[in-house]
Amino acid sequence: MASDSSDKASSEHHHPCNFLLRPPLSGPTMIQTALRKVRSTLGSFSAGTVAGLHSLSDSPPELWKAYVLKFLDSYAYFSFSLIFTLFLSDDFGMSDIEAGTYYGAWGALVTVFGLFTGTIIDNLGVAKCLRIGFVLSLLSRIGILLATSKPPLLFCILFTLPLANCLGIPVLTIGLRRYTNESNRGFAFGLFYVVMNVGALIAGPLVDRLTYFYNHRDDEDDAGEMQHQSTGGWVMTTNRAIVLSGVVANVLAVFVAFTVREIKVDADERELVPSSADEDYDDEGAGASSRSSAASGGGESATGRRSGGPVRKFEPLKGSTYRILADTLAQPSFRRFLVVCLLTLNVRMVFRHLDGTLPKYMVREFGPDAPKGRVYSINPALIIVLVPIITASTSAVDPLVMIHNGTYVSAISVFFLACSTSIAACVLFVVTLSVGEAIWSPRLYDYAMSVSPEGREGTYMALSSAPLFLAKLPVGFVSGLLLQRYCPEEVGDGEVRHSRTMWLIIGLTTVVSPIMTTVLWGYISGRDSDKKEEGRDDPRGGDGAGYYQHPPR
Repeated sequence: MASDSSDKASSEHHHPCNFLLRPPLSGPTMIQTALRKVRSTLGSFSAGTVAGLHSLSDSPPELWKAYVLKFLDSYAYFSFSLIFTLFLSDDFGMSDIEAGTYYGAWGALVTVFGLFTGTIIDNLGVAKCLRIGFVLSLLSRIGILLATSKPPLLFCILFTLPLANCLGIPVLTIGLRRYTNESNRGFAFGLFYVVMNVGALIAGPLVDRLTYFYNHRDDEDDAGEMQHQSTGGWVMTTNRAIVLSGVVANVLAVFVAFTVREIKVDADERELVPSSADEDYDDEGAGASSRSSAASGGGESATGRRSGGPVRKFEPLKGSTYRILADTLAQPSFRRFLVVCLLTLNVRMVFRHLDGTLPKYMVREFGPDAPKGRVYSINPALIIVLVPIITASTSAVDPLVMIHNGTYVSAISVFFLACSTSIAACVLFVVTLSVGEAIWSPRLYDYAMSVSPEGREGTYMALSSAPLFLAKLPVGFVSGLLLQRYCPEEVGDGEVRHSRTMWLIIGLTTVVSPIMTTVLWGYISGRDSDKKEEGRDDPRGGDGAGYYQHPPR
């Protein structure tokens, strides 16, 4: 009886919604508690950031190259995605539904190609895939820049660019795992996410700047542009100038990609640099620096473990496609991971609306000079500030718990736009969405890498992204349909737009994600399968049945 009571108390304590059961605090007590938490968080952030940066000091050059590639790729991606639907409508005369459908198809095809390239990534390795991906991306962006008709444009958008995209972000994520160890991996992924948002932050103001410049040119320039477009000639428009900036970033990325080596950090701190594998890389300093670190005791991370360690050449774990897929699908940890990916689909689709729906909405409601780029840049700016703070102060919290809590915050952000049609509502939407994103999105990377076996990360990422295909394609079409019905470009006399209804529909579909995560928490955390899987190997190499048996305090 006592045991049952204890188990019940423990279960209530660990339930993800237990904060709803606690009695409310008084006003002064709440303020004092909040101030203490702020001071504690800032102290943790300061100490955690310094320790985190120190833990990366002995990392191989490939880690920093991965950050450079992430920045360049992110700038090219976000600058283009921000003007994607506007580009198709303004420069090629497509309707809202047509432009939205192609936008959704672009994202969906990245997922489709990712399904078929997952095993290729595992067989080729990180370095070769990065070279192929960035060269193909460069050719695609040049094709988009020079296109004057739909067929070559759609070929680049629906074939070469998504194929290049699926060899970019997933491969860099895998590389980050191999260039770090367990003691500094969490901080490295947080910094990885910050770098991505630095690229997005630069993209927003640049879009506004170029838009304002082209909207306020001389009448003679406008007449010349209209004449060129009417005759089917090529002309440098606002959107093409933004695409050109992405081409420049892509050229730099190609040069960096060709310097990346196929290596990994040796996780066994007792092992010296392997002779045959590492001698090939001593001329670039990796082996020498590792031996020097080993002799001097190496860098210490916040946990007291060596942060760097020797690096060695990584040999991809090769195998037939059938064998790789069969082994992966048979693992309980993968099935739970797949459910988590399905549950976060709806909230992840908000970011598609941030790119594809919000820019057109703002232009139509607030005029052609609406600060769509600056409002958009609030997201990366907050991510840059918040991710290090949250990562440092919650590094001991399981990634799955952070994903669960953060999706609630992101989901409620849409309802600001459902309540008000104003610039202030747009700002509140992006701010709240960003806070939630800072809580859960970086930890999704961490969670994915924590449950995937080494050498099979590409297959895990590819199979887990399969559900995105079911959402990305419809969300583009739905975005165009909602814009055309509730926020059309032109309205007749006496007619009004019903943009708040559009955002209410989007909000109601988004909030499903966190609610279903709460409902299915027992399964995805591994609690429901503890007894069934007792004695099986833990995904992280331990003895337990499931990795996330209980959410921590």
